[in-house]
Amino acid sequence: MAIPTALLRRFYVENSLKNEKDGFEFRLTNRIAPTTIVSLGPIEIDDEIFAPDQILVTASKARPASAIHEQAPFFLRMGKKMTLSIPGEHLEPGKHQVVLHAITKEVGPVSIEFEETVS
Repeated sequence: MAIPTALLRRFYVENSLKNEKDGFEFRLTNRIAPTTIVSLGPIEIDDEIFAPDQILVTASKARPASAIHEQAPFFLRMGKKMTLSIPGEHLEPGKHQVVLHAITKEVGPVSIEFEETVS
């Protein structure tokens, strides 16, 4: 079951892509339906790919995206917020194309795509 890109884009919190002192981050909020994530990552930004072991997921606690898998899924209830960060990396100022790949128990592979400008 394919979910339209425009609907998946609603997960992204606008204007949340930003550089921090120790890396860059963006936020997601589940505005669609409860879902069980069984794989999170990679993240593609422009032509660069960040693997799950480079991604830190912070919701109720922080953990690497590589720790999310079939035997240790991440349940994302409605309204739940999470921050995805890439420690040690910074984005150049300007517009960036971002694609977050994930696999959910309910619908399989999904891609959250958005474009954002970092100042």
